[in-house]
Amino acid sequence: MTPRDDGARIDEDVIDAIGALGNRTRLEILLALAEAERDRQEQWLRMSFTELYDAVDVSSTSQFSYHLDRLVGPFLAETDGGYRLTYGGDKIVRTLLAGFYENTRRFDDTDVDGVCVFCGSESLVATVDRERFVVRCDACESRLLTDLLPRSQTRHRSAEEVVDSVGARIWGSVTLIRDGVCPECYGVVETTVESHPRDDRTLYSLESTCRECWLAIHVPLEAIVAHHPAGTAFFREHDVFVFERPLWEFFECIAAETVTIDVATVDPFSAAVEITLDGETRRFEIDDELTVTPVS
Repeated sequence: MTPRDDGARIDEDVIDAIGALGNRTRLEILLALAEAERDRQEQWLRMSFTELYDAVDVSSTSQFSYHLDRLVGPFLAETDGGYRLTYGGDKIVRTLLAGFYENTRRFDDTDVDGVCVFCGSESLVATVDRERFVVRCDACESRLLTDLLPRSQTRHRSAEEVVDSVGARIWGSVTLIRDGVCPECYGVVETTVESHPRDDRTLYSLESTCRECWLAIHVPLEAIVAHHPAGTAFFREHDVFVFERPLWEFFECIAAETVTIDVATVDPFSAAVEITLDGETRRFEIDDELTVTPVS
């Protein structure tokens, strides 16, 4: 992974910015602006000192002015027309509303469709483990997928609805990382191929890591072929709608060898992938830049 240019240091500006949030009045100021934006349906809404003062429960204007000044810069912009949320302020508000600081709600183990790529069993279970969404095989105890699971994603959803929402979100993340964009902070993503020897076979995955926030995402190498327009079209020709099913159901294509991969060299990386459906085969090549090229 390429390190951040600034070495991820925590300097005084960072400490001051985070410290400014440790006060109820200041958080209420940010929320008041966000609430006014929502009510008035106006992006980058500006509020005057008096409007904000009236919206927040504080004992004096001097005290309010002190709290307001602490937010200006990282979380509020002061303009001729009043105060507005910065991108950072908007992000803090959404963090508060979503409850990202809260522990993730657990739910009972839930059976999901799909096949284990390691043992071929149809015994997949979705669960929450240490605040991560996990799909594992009950037969061989292998973990097939692990993903972040914020509490907001579990609110107002049954266990089955949580599973469906994660399935939809993962494909969205795959789309972004294929274009080098982090789905968390939108920083630059760098992707490498990782090998996973298991018994008499080796599976390959793409490890995509954000240079900014260090988020790491792993997806099967075969998924980028399914994501290629020619690969998607071939699946659709055979009434297989890959992106309408969660990623863990795509594992069945790997386990059943509907999608096969032959790695010629690891460094530089070169591989051939074949998709076979109803006796018809499409062949693709993947080069060291992870570019997918249809060849037949």
